Amino acid sequence: MKRFLSVVVISVVAWIVFPSFSIAQHQHGKAKGEVMKMDTKEVLVEGVKVVFQIMANEEHKKMLADMKKKEDPEKGTTHNIAVTLMDEKTQKEIMGAEANMKVIDPAGKSQIKPLAPDTAMKYYNAYFDLSHKGKYQVLIVFKVGDKKSSAGIYYDL
Repeated sequence: MKRFLSVVVISVVAWIVFPSFSIAQHQHGKAKGEVMKMDTKEVLVEGVKVVFQIMANEEHKKMLADMKKKEDPEKGTTHNIAVTLMDEKTQKEIMGAEANMKVIDPAGKSQIKPLAPDTAMKYYNAYFDLSHKGKYQVLIVFKVGDKKSSAGIYYDL
């Protein structure tokens, strides 16, 4: 009975102690209280995984500075939207596509822009004005070779 009780006590103590190491490890490498906010949504269309990443300009600028890249957000915009196109079978990023994005704000006003390729980051991106609270529709039309596809998501702000 004593042996069983000691095994139970050791198991409970280990269960309590070891998760705390795991939590501490997740904090490693981040400044205290500093959290980068990026919303990510994925859509699968015709064998291409389309990954939408939406980040406020302030956060995007910090991320770029941490990577030693100098880029200023476009005036009159509040967010950067980046899109990664990935082949579903090979899981490799697709570069060399032509991509355009349309963002429709909660009031129905549209912004249409070409997406600039960033070969170092392996994505396409542009800056948009998402200054109103509500539901946005984010649409992309892209062409890889002769094949044209489209995808979209809703984004709540």
